[in-house]
Amino acid sequence: MEADELVESVVEGRETWASKIGAILALIGVAVGLGNVWRFPYMLGKFGGAAFLVIYLVLVAVIGIPALWVEFTIARYTKSGPATAFIKAGLPGGKYVGWLLVLVAIMAVSYYLVVIRWVLWYFIASLTGMYTTTDAGTFFNNTLGSISIQAAMDILVLLFIGAILLGGIRRGIERASKIFMPFFYIAFLILMIRVFTLPGASKGLAYYLKPDWSMITPMTILASMGQVFFSLGLGATWIFIYGSYLSDDQDLISSGIWTAVGDTAAAFIAGLVILPAVFAFGIDPTSGPPLIFITLPEVFKQIPGGLIFAALFFLALFLVAVLSAIPGFEIVIDAFREKFNWSRKKTIGLMIVLEFLLGLPTMYDLNFLLYNDLFWGSTMLPIGSLIAIITFAWVLGRVKAFEELKKGSRVRFGGLGETVLYYWVKFVMPIFIILTLFWGWYSFFTS
Repeated sequence: MEADELVESVVEGRETWASKIGAILALIGVAVGLGNVWRFPYMLGKFGGAAFLVIYLVLVAVIGIPALWVEFTIARYTKSGPATAFIKAGLPGGKYVGWLLVLVAIMAVSYYLVVIRWVLWYFIASLTGMYTTTDAGTFFNNTLGSISIQAAMDILVLLFIGAILLGGIRRGIERASKIFMPFFYIAFLILMIRVFTLPGASKGLAYYLKPDWSMITPMTILASMGQVFFSLGLGATWIFIYGSYLSDDQDLISSGIWTAVGDTAAAFIAGLVILPAVFAFGIDPTSGPPLIFITLPEVFKQIPGGLIFAALFFLALFLVAVLSAIPGFEIVIDAFREKFNWSRKKTIGLMIVLEFLLGLPTMYDLNFLLYNDLFWGSTMLPIGSLIAIITFAWVLGRVKAFEELKKGSRVRFGGLGETVLYYWVKFVMPIFIILTLFWGWYSFFTS
């Protein structure tokens, strides 16, 4: 059977997003996550402030957005998730590629859920004032040392995600995205206003926004590329599955732009909350879990009404983290529906049990989290993105790829613009992705 015939044989009745704004919010929900909050502000401050921001914005425009277009194009053209999309697109070995990406989703979700359960626990602790009775570092270590707390939070997170997924694309994921994403932006704007009133916050703003062009080195550019790649949910997995639910009249070009804008705005606002807050109390900013679970709780403890703002912060972070985890489940749901004709409910049940079991080792040893992230995140996701580019440029080819990309779009590429974009995607972007892959390994072994 030819690739085109396979595309037309997609199971009828596949859901699409109910509205264009719902689709955009769902796509932004995939991109906005923990990395926007705990990594972007730190990197921007470390690598030259506004100078890093300029480089980051340029790379979002020339790498991030075209990569989104590539994944949206293949996903909508095949109307399938990663498991079968590459078969239908005609990629040699597409069957094996697809199921490898499904495995990537399963494993990546397992370590992402580890941090989500911590966020949920800190939201509960903020409501009860639990962590105010001890040092923030001690409280975090006690959390890591409590198997019962981690297991209970894991179950609650999985059940919450399962409840959303049971509603399907429109009544579940899209509806949740329409609520959670506006809440996140409103909550962080409130937090930003509160932080700006703190004495000494201006030092954090200067650290965050003052350009230091001397900090711009090839290593800075590599770091920025890595942040762009992982922040946007690229890798022929997360953002890809949502792209497969885009209707034929959805503008892929503007959808890619709005996804990138929404994600970048979230990261920038998070920086305006976090860096002025930690500088106001003379605390050195850090990256990763220590920033969220040790540094910020110490800040909230010293702010009048801090527990209220802490609860708002952790709730907003929890909701967007959940939105970022859901596509990993959806990839498996879609794969089992197409391959085995499993019901949505049956696959959700399987995933809840499976992800709980996969999360157990990290409750005993966090090294499982670190090495899972290295292999399934820093390694396999760039490889997935590279496969998507090969499929777009070499397998579909220029005519089919751009016909799909431009379908439903009000933006029209001229002949020159299309040519430049095609060869940029085909020959230049793979180089950036390979460099991103090496950067992931380098940063892991040198951090």
